[in-house]
Amino acid sequence: MNSKHIFVVSSYFIAMAIPLLMVYGLMPTTEEGFIAQIGMLMGLSGIMMVFFQFIISARIKWLDRLFAYNNLIDFHRRMGVWAFVFLVVHFVMLTISEQSFDMLLGYDEPWYINLGKITFLILLVQVLVSIGHKKISVGYERWRTMHNVFAISILILMFVHSFYAGNDLELLPLQVLWFILPPAAITFFIWQRFFLFTFAPKYKVLNVVKKANDTYSIQFAPIHGNEPFAHNPGQFHFIKFTDCKHLKPEEHPFTISSSPTQKSHLASTIKASGDFTSQIHQIQEGDRVKIIGPFGKMSHVEKSHSGALVFIAGGIGITPFASMLQYMADKDDQREVMLFYFNATESDIAFREELNHISENTSLKLKVVHILSRQDNWEGEKGRFDTELLKKYCSGTLSENDYYVCGPPLMINAVIKDLRKLQVPLTKIHSEMFGFAASGSPATHHKKQAQLVSRLIVLALMVLVILLAGLRSDWKLFGNDAQKNMHSVSRSFSLGQELGLIKMGLQIEKK
Repeated sequence: MNSKHIFVVSSYFIAMAIPLLMVYGLMPTTEEGFIAQIGMLMGLSGIMMVFFQFIISARIKWLDRLFAYNNLIDFHRRMGVWAFVFLVVHFVMLTISEQSFDMLLGYDEPWYINLGKITFLILLVQVLVSIGHKKISVGYERWRTMHNVFAISILILMFVHSFYAGNDLELLPLQVLWFILPPAAITFFIWQRFFLFTFAPKYKVLNVVKKANDTYSIQFAPIHGNEPFAHNPGQFHFIKFTDCKHLKPEEHPFTISSSPTQKSHLASTIKASGDFTSQIHQIQEGDRVKIIGPFGKMSHVEKSHSGALVFIAGGIGITPFASMLQYMADKDDQREVMLFYFNATESDIAFREELNHISENTSLKLKVVHILSRQDNWEGEKGRFDTELLKKYCSGTLSENDYYVCGPPLMINAVIKDLRKLQVPLTKIHSEMFGFAASGSPATHHKKQAQLVSRLIVLALMVLVILLAGLRSDWKLFGNDAQKNMHSVSRSFSLGQELGLIKMGLQIEKK
């Protein structure tokens, strides 16, 4: 991480911590106990996490350039889970502090407490569906709609619950903050969901070319004749099919498979493999789309390399490499590049002619090895990726090469595990998530950084919550009200014992 990364991450943590510091600064002591304060402050932190989820996922260009969109989405998922954990602790601690399960399980609580329970259940469904939507066969667009509806519902209900239930929100500065953050979060959501494509450039389909079995390359040109946006080879864009007769007006991310040296159009190569993409072959010349981009950092020009480049592609994962290789060829690059391209059969190989042309007719020292898994009469390499392929075809010290991997998530994770066995540092393994609806992403260096950053932020928030809860409660487990209730219960129990003994004595005297 460089200084810009550290500054943004630090700013995010400070923004998360501001409500906690405001509460302590404006009301440093309270009659509530330590346990109740833990619950209240954890709830406050969990709500802040939810507010900032809308900013993280808003496709802000400078954040993408700094962290890469797939890493932001990975961080977004992690912080969503942590927000859920913080709110679980919020409920549990407040229940313990009340010395009763009525608040958690009862139905005769104040309306804003019951509203909090409903919000928590919706958040639970949101987390479960986000983690396991593929296991219950929920399509990408349906999952995305559910995710957005739940997110807005959680935000609004959480705001109402916290405003009426939280004693700390009686403080005017915190009320002002609370009336700024939810509208800001909703503004980011509305912009990203409804207006981002309203102002997006319009493109028309120039042609549709079949590149392999169920795989089509589509060229898009700006309708006003100007040049398409500049991009680095290997980046992706979001396409919304606004005026296509045979396709729903949905938006989807696709890799830009054309080279940045191509100034007249953009191209994406798409395999018919899902509910939406299965209709991609029906796109016709002249259809209109809107495109926003570029996004991502899956590009050889984004990194410095000390060794040879090794590209490992699975199926349609060839698309970023097609862009990078064509760009290198156009720039008369003379470096050594090794491409391992995995497919089921020969008919699934996309860009076969282009790859042959680059390896045979340009200055780029490209060597292509095709590996098929389901064609018995294939005379070349067969099976799946293993380290023996690298040892057979790559020269020099394997751990010094830079590896770019793209394909289905299971393949990427398997390849990365094998590379790690060869002592290849994570900093030399580059990959991006293949499909944003996937619940998991490759275990790359950037994913490890996202894990570390999220854990450090959460740990720091937990420490701050515990410290402030202790200082505000003078480290007493239960507050004055709880202690009075306990004393009252104890006194009632003792009085009952005394009355019982008196009654027994009277009965004995009668006898």
